[in-house]
Amino acid sequence: MKKFLKIFSITILVIIIVSLVALLLFGRNNHGNLSGSVSKKIDQYLTNEKFQGTVLIAKEGEVLFTKGYGSAATDLPNSPSTLYQIASLSKTFTAVAVMQLVEKDLLNLDNPISQYFPDFPNGETITISHLLSHSSGIPDYLKKDFKFDYSKEWNPHDIVNTIRDSELEFTPGKSFSYSNTGYVMLGLIIEKVSGQSYANYIEENIFKPSNMFNSMFTVPVGIPKAEGHVDGKIGPLIHNSAAYAAGDIISTAEDLELFDRALRNNVLINKETSELMSTTHAKKFPNQYGYGWYTQDVMGKKAVGHPGGYPSGFRHYVTRLNDEELTVIVLSNEMTVNSKRINRNLTSIVLQQPIWIWEEKL
Repeated sequence: MKKFLKIFSITILVIIIVSLVALLLFGRNNHGNLSGSVSKKIDQYLTNEKFQGTVLIAKEGEVLFTKGYGSAATDLPNSPSTLYQIASLSKTFTAVAVMQLVEKDLLNLDNPISQYFPDFPNGETITISHLLSHSSGIPDYLKKDFKFDYSKEWNPHDIVNTIRDSELEFTPGKSFSYSNTGYVMLGLIIEKVSGQSYANYIEENIFKPSNMFNSMFTVPVGIPKAEGHVDGKIGPLIHNSAAYAAGDIISTAEDLELFDRALRNNVLINKETSELMSTTHAKKFPNQYGYGWYTQDVMGKKAVGHPGGYPSGFRHYVTRLNDEELTVIVLSNEMTVNSKRINRNLTSIVLQQPIWIWEEKL
């Protein structure tokens, strides 16, 4: 989420991990020996960086590396099965849910949102496609101008109302501006079309067919989960309703790999739909966005990825190199003081060439 997405040094971490794996994996038929020298390099790097969180790397449906580092909470070490608030990684789930409804002919990407929000200003010129690709021009309710209170319980309709009287940032479809508001609206559209709550729809149509049995929206009492940390201390309270369809999901590295595998095996959506999600639909340098994914090049290869983070100290990034079926999942529950940089787009990483990083200052 825009204010939530202070991914900072975690993006660089993902880039380095992808580079280390790719150097030995690309161009080779046998990738089963990642547990050797490359694993040691990755492990040593993460140890040297005093990384706190979990890393999982998978290729062609096989988990090649996975390990937790540091503490998730008191007396709870980070591990591949640790529960994290995954924040804006949830947007990919929301996008997949929308595309499932499109495949069932219950939605059309060109439908104006006025069909679902009759009184919303300019609703007749904003489409579902615009919401999915952050090209609607609808302001992000998490911008400082709106002084959003993260700590209280929110109804998603009230979230939308916080920006209702604001002007569009640009003509719909003509630019890119990350908008959590748009994904909140997509969640409400999913509810209206499916007749289910957003959470129930995701549980039945994504978690269950992906075998994601450790993913949820509310953690039962007594079940341990990771706590976010800022400057070594537990981060501020964030009510889970403050994100809704833009970032409410709680999951594990293991379950996110199962989600990735289900997408690659066309369990959730067909191949053509998956390719459409991975196609750039909106851009404004340095950002390129498809549907629920940032689109990018990694080592000259077609890739997609997404960050996720909460100001309470969660910092995540998922990268998928499509043709090589390589996925890198990094989940962290700590934000360090010297990591206050943001990188919204993984840049081209070319084998044996410098790593170029596009950065934006907050």
